[in-house]
Amino acid sequence: MPANAHILIVDDEALYRQLLTSRLGRAGYRLSEAENGEAALECAARGPVDLALVDIRMPGMDGIELLQRLKALDPLIEVVILTGHGHVDTAISAMKLGAFDYLSKPYKLTELDIIVERALERRAMTARCAGLSAEVAHLRGGDERGVIGQSPAWQRTLALVRKAAPLDVPVLITGESGAGKEVVASALHRWSARAAESYVPLNCGLLDDDLVESELFGHKRGAFSGASADKEGLFQVASSGTLFLDEIGELPAACQTKLLRVLDSGEFRQLGATALRRTHARVIAATHRDLEALVAEGKFRHDLLYRLNVVHIQVPPLRERREDIPLLVDHLLRHGASGVARPPRPTPEALARLVDYRWPGNVRELRNVIERLLVFNDGDTIDEATVCSILSIPPDKPSAPAERRAFSGITPLDEFEREYIVWVLDKLDGNVSAAAAALRVSRSTIYRFLRDAQQPAA
Repeated sequence: MPANAHILIVDDEALYRQLLTSRLGRAGYRLSEAENGEAALECAARGPVDLALVDIRMPGMDGIELLQRLKALDPLIEVVILTGHGHVDTAISAMKLGAFDYLSKPYKLTELDIIVERALERRAMTARCAGLSAEVAHLRGGDERGVIGQSPAWQRTLALVRKAAPLDVPVLITGESGAGKEVVASALHRWSARAAESYVPLNCGLLDDDLVESELFGHKRGAFSGASADKEGLFQVASSGTLFLDEIGELPAACQTKLLRVLDSGEFRQLGATALRRTHARVIAATHRDLEALVAEGKFRHDLLYRLNVVHIQVPPLRERREDIPLLVDHLLRHGASGVARPPRPTPEALARLVDYRWPGNVRELRNVIERLLVFNDGDTIDEATVCSILSIPPDKPSAPAERRAFSGITPLDEFEREYIVWVLDKLDGNVSAAAAALRVSRSTIYRFLRDAQQPAA
């Protein structure tokens, strides 16, 4: 039994919270309390919660809504609903939405112990399965394809991807154009149990309205002008795999209705056919548009948004993960200069320009800039002037040459290295990740030099 598990108790009645904390505290669990849904969400957002015991009837946000929002925040969290005898039907409905089980008040404390232990066992097992799935993908060589970054914002995103990947539920990915939504969708597939099956992407904004339905559901010969043969739809092609619907906000209204039916029942009908077909495809959708605003304008179905948004992953823009830019630059230079023994490297000043740039086009724009640098740059080094030219930004006025140190004798190498590292950090505004990438050393190496520099000489 995972005695160090974190359990959140949510009940508007202090007496019930006290009863549960007294009982579960004896087992050594880490406990948190919340008197309403808003406080519960704040607690869950501060750190991982393994199990939430949620009262179904509370002022404001009820247990059903809290269940859904907790699952959206962390798909691996287990939820046990606490209810009175008159609300058992509602508790059963909650289980259909992902609750582990329910307890009817008043309940036996021994029954509470059993349900808590079983819920935590499933939580631990699900986490292990997610870890194994990611490990298998890594051993196959697919773990790092495009999933590059060490910034806190990107790592939080990947943590949610790893949790959502094995759950086999619809996922909605949002974020600015070029931020990496397709990278996230691909990772969700590779880290899932469907990794060996088909991954089928479709950009809903690139097809005419009358072609999207045919692409998704297929058609029979003669269904419309030009349909000279039967065609399988992508829902059939991806039946045991993953269907990625990019730019879902551009989906025509007629297709929205049919997509909702597929998500609800797994059934669809080809254009021109009478028989229903079934699909088991997992749907991952993405958009850079505000779907809530589209719903308000009557351009997107609210019930479809509800079905797609079982798990929501927001991809951060590149400007919010600047620590990742040196890593992405290095990766893109290696990839773009494949076959070249030594791809060109940016100088610290050039890399600083790339890190400081706002990147309105996000990673897609960065990839374009690197490709242009590889075309127009001469030599083994990419200098600041070339980067400024590609980015169409004016270079700063040249600064006065740095005063060189007058060495009176032979200088110890470690002393010279420390001074140079400090100079590079100053040029890169203290960005350790950028400095490490520019110097081709680890972050720990830079921290070690800085730590040694602060120690008094013996």
